[in-house]
Amino acid sequence: MIGHNVTDVGVLDKSMAIISACEASPRMAADIAEALNLTVPTVHRLARALVAHGLLARESSGAFRLGARFISFGLGQIARGPLRTLAERTGEACQLWVPRGPNRLCLVSEAMPNELHVELHEGTQLPLEDGGTAARVIGGERSEQGWVLTVSERTVGLTSVSAPVETKDGLVGAVCIVAPVARVSSNLGELYGTRLLVTASAIERALAAA
Repeated sequence: MIGHNVTDVGVLDKSMAIISACEASPRMAADIAEALNLTVPTVHRLARALVAHGLLARESSGAFRLGARFISFGLGQIARGPLRTLAERTGEACQLWVPRGPNRLCLVSEAMPNELHVELHEGTQLPLEDGGTAARVIGGERSEQGWVLTVSERTVGLTSVSAPVETKDGLVGAVCIVAPVARVSSNLGELYGTRLLVTASAIERALAAA
């Protein structure tokens, strides 16, 4: 039996024990319950809450495994270099957004020192329902080109293009370029879509190698 009484906060101890039990490989609720000497309903209740917070994910078989939140712990450091390069080559603000329940979180933000520029601070959270290309990508929208474009959708006067960052376990975030409409000579996707996809691929490869 794996011990789970570490502190005097029982729910937290049990939740962390469940996460630890799934760290090496996916496990069914019954197996976790047996290993931790917990009831199956307790494991299901806590595991579902952990899934909602992105700390666990559930496979089609019903087994629980570590969730995308663990990937994002190192994602910001991995993505910063490629995003800085993307910002320098496009001259526009570039961000990495990750899902956080009903919101999206700006994990990395690289802005250029143009007189007219877009800047969103790291740690900013926006509701997915407010729209924007990053929200659409996180919500599952895809296109033949590989990127999603909007013009003056969430904020009048701004245009953005986003592409997904995915691992074998699914989507972990969205890379986004944002620019003032007044400075963009044509479709932002046509201008920088290829560079955006190259950046997303670079982050994915780095994640796979980590």
